Amino acid sequence: MKEIIIEVLRKDAASISGISRELEARGVKLHRLELTGYLKALAGMGVLNAKDIKPAKVFSISLAGQKSFHELLGDACVATVASTDERATLAAFCLQMMFKRAIFDMEVRRCGLEGAIAGRKATAEERSDAKSVLVRQGYKVPNSDIPTVVEKDLGPEFNRVIIHILVERFGLNAFVKETTQMRL
Repeated sequence: MKEIIIEVLRKDAASISGISRELEARGVKLHRLELTGYLKALAGMGVLNAKDIKPAKVFSISLAGQKSFHELLGDACVATVASTDERATLAAFCLQMMFKRAIFDMEVRRCGLEGAIAGRKATAEERSDAKSVLVRQGYKVPNSDIPTVVEKDLGPEFNRVIIHILVERFGLNAFVKETTQMRL
Protein backbone atom coordinates (compact mmCIF):
# COMPACT_ATOMS: atom_id res chain seq x y z
CA MET A 1 0.00 0.00 0.00
CA LYS A 2 2.84 2.37 0.89
CA GLU A 3 4.44 1.92 -2.55
CA ILE A 4 1.14 2.68 -4.31
CA ILE A 5 0.61 5.87 -2.30
CA ILE A 6 4.19 7.00 -2.95
CA GLU A 7 3.72 6.29 -6.66
CA VAL A 8 0.53 8.41 -6.64
CA LEU A 9 2.29 11.27 -4.84
CA ARG A 10 5.40 11.06 -7.04
CA LYS A 11 3.47 12.98 -9.72
CA ASP A 12 2.37 15.80 -7.42
CA ALA A 13 1.18 16.53 -3.88
CA ALA A 14 -2.47 15.65 -3.33
CA SER A 15 -5.28 15.95 -0.80
CA ILE A 16 -6.89 12.96 0.88
CA SER A 17 -9.74 13.14 -1.64
CA GLY A 18 -7.35 13.26 -4.57
CA ILE A 19 -5.37 10.29 -3.26
CA SER A 20 -8.61 8.38 -2.63
CA ARG A 21 -9.81 9.01 -6.21
CA GLU A 22 -6.46 7.92 -7.65
CA LEU A 23 -6.45 4.74 -5.54
CA GLU A 24 -10.00 3.90 -6.63
CA ALA A 25 -8.96 4.41 -10.27
CA ARG A 26 -6.23 1.83 -9.65
CA GLY A 27 -8.73 -0.60 -8.13
CA VAL A 28 -7.83 -0.04 -4.47
CA LYS A 29 -10.97 0.52 -2.38
CA LEU A 30 -10.22 1.95 1.05
CA HIS A 31 -12.57 3.82 3.39
CA ARG A 32 -11.68 7.49 3.65
CA LEU A 33 -11.09 7.29 7.43
CA GLU A 34 -8.75 4.31 6.98
CA LEU A 35 -6.86 6.18 4.27
CA THR A 36 -6.61 9.27 6.49
CA GLY A 37 -5.19 7.22 9.34
CA TYR A 38 -2.74 5.49 7.02
CA LEU A 39 -1.56 8.80 5.54
CA LYS A 40 -1.12 10.32 9.01
CA ALA A 41 0.90 7.28 10.09
CA LEU A 42 3.17 7.63 7.03
CA ALA A 43 3.58 11.32 7.85
CA GLY A 44 4.44 10.41 11.45
CA MET A 45 7.11 8.00 10.22
CA GLY A 46 8.64 10.74 8.05
CA VAL A 47 7.75 9.09 4.74
CA LEU A 48 5.24 11.83 3.83
CA ASN A 49 4.89 15.53 4.57
CA ALA A 50 1.47 16.83 5.61
CA LYS A 51 0.46 20.45 5.10
CA ASP A 52 -2.83 22.12 6.02
CA ILE A 53 -4.13 24.07 3.04
CA LYS A 54 -7.66 24.97 4.10
CA PRO A 55 -10.04 23.26 3.79
CA ALA A 56 -7.89 20.21 2.95
CA LYS A 57 -4.78 18.50 4.21
CA VAL A 58 -2.25 17.98 1.41
CA PHE A 59 0.32 15.17 1.45
CA SER A 60 3.61 14.98 -0.43
CA ILE A 61 6.65 12.71 -0.41
CA SER A 62 9.22 13.56 2.24
CA LEU A 63 12.78 13.75 0.98
CA ALA A 64 14.07 13.07 4.50
CA GLY A 65 12.61 9.56 4.43
CA GLN A 66 14.65 8.55 1.39
CA LYS A 67 17.92 6.72 1.75
CA SER A 68 21.13 8.22 0.43
CA PHE A 69 22.93 6.68 -2.50
CA HIS A 70 25.57 5.21 -0.20
CA GLU A 71 22.91 3.60 2.01
CA LEU A 72 21.20 2.10 -1.06
CA LEU A 73 24.55 0.79 -2.28
CA GLY A 74 25.25 -0.80 1.11
CA ASP A 75 21.82 -2.47 1.16
CA ALA A 76 22.36 -3.80 -2.36
CA CYS A 77 25.79 -5.23 -1.44
CA VAL A 78 24.26 -6.96 1.59
CA ALA A 79 21.60 -8.50 -0.69
CA THR A 80 24.21 -9.62 -3.24
CA VAL A 81 27.09 -11.23 -1.29
CA ALA A 82 27.37 -13.01 2.07
CA SER A 83 30.55 -12.09 3.96
CA THR A 84 31.43 -8.67 5.35
CA ASP A 85 34.77 -8.55 3.49
CA GLU A 86 33.06 -9.44 0.20
CA ARG A 87 30.47 -6.72 0.80
CA ALA A 88 33.12 -4.08 1.50
CA THR A 89 35.10 -5.15 -1.58
CA LEU A 90 31.98 -5.11 -3.77
CA ALA A 91 30.99 -1.65 -2.52
CA ALA A 92 34.50 -0.35 -3.23
CA PHE A 93 34.40 -1.92 -6.71
CA CYS A 94 31.01 -0.33 -7.47
CA LEU A 95 32.17 3.10 -6.29
CA GLN A 96 35.40 2.68 -8.26
CA MET A 97 33.49 1.81 -11.43
CA MET A 98 31.14 4.77 -11.08
CA PHE A 99 33.65 7.41 -9.95
CA LYS A 100 36.65 6.12 -11.98
CA ARG A 101 39.13 6.53 -9.11
CA ALA A 102 40.54 4.78 -6.07
CA ILE A 103 38.12 4.49 -3.14
CA PHE A 104 38.79 5.46 0.48
CA ASP A 105 37.75 3.24 3.37
CA MET A 106 35.57 6.09 4.73
CA GLU A 107 33.45 5.94 1.55
CA VAL A 108 32.71 2.25 2.10
CA ARG A 109 31.86 3.01 5.75
CA ARG A 110 29.31 5.59 4.52
CA CYS A 111 27.56 2.64 2.88
CA GLY A 112 27.10 1.15 6.35
CA LEU A 113 29.51 -1.69 5.65
CA GLU A 114 32.33 -3.09 7.73
CA GLY A 115 35.05 -5.46 6.59
CA ALA A 116 38.36 -5.33 4.79
CA ILE A 117 38.53 -4.29 1.15
CA ALA A 118 40.45 -6.80 -1.00
CA GLY A 119 42.67 -4.95 -3.45
CA ARG A 120 45.92 -3.09 -3.77
CA LYS A 121 46.72 0.12 -1.99
CA ALA A 122 46.58 3.14 -4.28
CA THR A 123 49.75 4.82 -5.48
CA ALA A 124 50.59 8.31 -4.25
CA GLU A 125 49.28 9.79 -7.50
CA GLU A 126 46.00 7.81 -7.31
CA ARG A 127 45.55 8.87 -3.67
CA SER A 128 46.17 12.50 -4.54
CA ASP A 129 43.66 12.40 -7.40
CA ALA A 130 40.99 10.68 -5.28
CA LYS A 131 41.54 13.01 -2.32
CA SER A 132 41.28 16.14 -4.50
CA VAL A 133 37.86 15.02 -5.77
CA LEU A 134 36.52 14.50 -2.24
CA VAL A 135 38.05 17.75 -0.90
CA ARG A 136 36.36 19.69 -3.74
CA GLN A 137 33.06 18.18 -2.56
CA GLY A 138 33.68 19.36 1.01
CA TYR A 139 34.85 16.10 2.62
CA LYS A 140 37.75 15.92 5.03
CA VAL A 141 39.93 12.94 4.23
CA PRO A 142 42.24 11.83 7.04
CA ASN A 143 45.87 11.24 6.08
CA SER A 144 45.65 7.78 7.65
CA ASP A 145 42.97 6.67 5.14
CA ILE A 146 44.75 5.08 2.18
CA PRO A 147 42.46 4.38 -0.80
CA THR A 148 42.18 0.95 -2.36
CA VAL A 149 41.97 -0.14 -5.99
CA VAL A 150 39.95 -3.33 -6.46
CA GLU A 151 41.60 -5.32 -9.22
CA LYS A 152 39.27 -8.32 -9.13
CA ASP A 153 36.58 -8.27 -11.85
CA LEU A 154 33.22 -8.07 -10.09
CA GLY A 155 31.24 -7.05 -13.19
CA PRO A 156 28.30 -9.48 -12.74
CA GLU A 157 27.94 -8.53 -9.07
CA PHE A 158 28.18 -4.84 -10.02
CA ASN A 159 25.26 -5.31 -12.43
CA ARG A 160 23.15 -6.99 -9.72
CA VAL A 161 23.91 -4.14 -7.30
CA ILE A 162 22.93 -1.44 -9.81
CA ILE A 163 19.71 -3.27 -10.67
CA HIS A 164 18.90 -3.62 -6.95
CA ILE A 165 19.47 0.12 -6.39
CA LEU A 166 17.25 1.10 -9.33
CA VAL A 167 14.44 -1.24 -8.26
CA GLU A 168 14.58 0.04 -4.66
CA ARG A 169 14.98 3.74 -5.46
CA PHE A 170 12.18 3.91 -7.98
CA GLY A 171 9.80 1.46 -6.30
CA LEU A 172 9.83 -1.05 -9.13
CA ASN A 173 9.33 -4.15 -6.95
CA ALA A 174 5.85 -4.71 -8.37
CA PHE A 175 7.37 -5.26 -11.82
CA VAL A 176 9.94 -7.84 -10.71
CA LYS A 177 9.07 -11.50 -11.28
CA GLU A 178 8.85 -13.15 -7.87
CA THR A 179 9.77 -16.74 -8.70
CA THR A 180 11.63 -18.55 -11.41
CA GLN A 181 10.10 -21.72 -12.78
CA MET A 182 12.51 -24.62 -12.99
CA ARG A 183 12.04 -27.29 -15.65
CA LEU A 184 12.94 -30.87 -14.92
